[in-house]
Amino acid sequence: MSYPFNMGDLRDSYSVMSRYLSQNQGKIPFDDLIYIFGEIMYGGHIVDNWDRILCNSYLVNIMNEKLFDESELFPYIEGKGHSFKVPGISPYEKYLEHIEVTLQ
Repeated sequence: MSYPFNMGDLRDSYSVMSRYLSQNQGKIPFDDLIYIFGEIMYGGHIVDNWDRILCNSYLVNIMNEKLFDESELFPYIEGKGHSFKVPGISPYEKYLEHIEVTLQ
């Protein structure tokens, strides 16, 4: 089933996440964010229960402490010649450089 996700959903999710991160300095409330994104922000569009379960499974798999490890963002592409490593903690400019150089 196709759902009407749009840039407004992405913008609003970013705004919520940004606010949560600034309020919880140092500790990322992954469980809260998973609930907000999976049940409210995007989940509010999802009408099929199996689609909701799939969406939440993706969020649980991606949004956890391992996100910041030096590991693959897409672990299931192993052996296909692609690598999407999470960059280490850096200044903003280094993140931009990582995106421009590494993710092309």
